[in-house]
This record gives sequence, structure tokens and C-alpha cells, in this order.
Amino acid sequence: MRGLSILTRVRTRFFGGIEPRTWVATGVCCVLALGWGMREIAFARAKADTLKSRTIDVSEVVMKEADFNGSRAGENGVYIAGDTPASAGFVTGRFTIDPGKTPHKPHTHVEEEIMIVEKGTGEIFCDGKTTKVGPGSVMFTTPHAPHGIENTGKDPLTFYYVKWAPGRRANASN
Repeated sequence: MRGLSILTRVRTRFFGGIEPRTWVATGVCCVLALGWGMREIAFARAKADTLKSRTIDVSEVVMKEADFNGSRAGENGVYIAGDTPASAGFVTGRFTIDPGKTPHKPHTHVEEEIMIVEKGTGEIFCDGKTTKVGPGSVMFTTPHAPHGIENTGKDPLTFYYVKWAPGRRANASN
């Protein structure tokens, strides 16, 4: 090894005799492959976290007591909640409001929402207008539009709701 140049000795000792530029090219390829692999893992995880298609029977829904201003307002049961391939914050459920109660004051949120009255009577405030409602009534609200519901009848008012924020999923595809 006496007659070998310093560069040759470095190549032999640290790179196993392979040219440094070959190591650089190999390193760049490894970094690119690692980045691509991480991207694929992130995409697969995002897709795995989305809700799957399914059917839920009402007997599977756990109804929980709902309070407003420190007193019982009724019961709420969530069927499905999570992200879908095309939206974020998707939730659907069933709410039964006790007579003379409301689950909350009129409010706004970023999600669009649909409420469908199954039974009972009440009033829905939606985007500045109050409407008397009963079985079969439907409310649709756009994002940030004030809305609320109140049971004005003598019997419980039951409605179904669906909320979602379209187009918020960064990884949405298909």
C-alpha cells in the first residue's frame, strides 16, 4: 500500500474500492426510495383511517343523555363519525329532544348539515328564519349559517342529522 495514492487508500478503506461518485448516486437513490416509501405509507394510513361503507341498525346506536344549560335536553346517539374519502368531520346521528327543550342555542359551524324530523313537533331556526316542523320536515344549512331546533310540542321530538365538511381531506382520491 506504500505506492498507492491517498485517494486510492481512502477509496479502499472507506468505500471498499468503489468510486465516491458511485456512493453518492447510490445514496441519492436510497433517499428517494425512502421518501417515496414514506409517502406511500402516509397515503395508506390516511386511506385506512377513513370510514368504511356499512349499514348500522338503530339497535346498535348508543343513546346518551344530552344536557343544555345544566339540565337534560334529551338523548343523542351517533351512528358514524369520522373522515370519508371526500370529506372531513362526517357525522350522522339521532337526537330525541324532550318536550319544551332545545339541545343548544342557534349556532354555526364549518360543516354543512341536514336534519330530518322523524316524529314530534317543534321549530327550526335556519339562516334567519323560524319554521314550524313536524314528521318529514327537512332542514339543510350551509357552512356558517346560524341554525337550531326546539321541541315546542308535548311529546318528544326525534330527528336524524348528517354533518360533513366537503373537500377538506387533503388526501382524498378516487
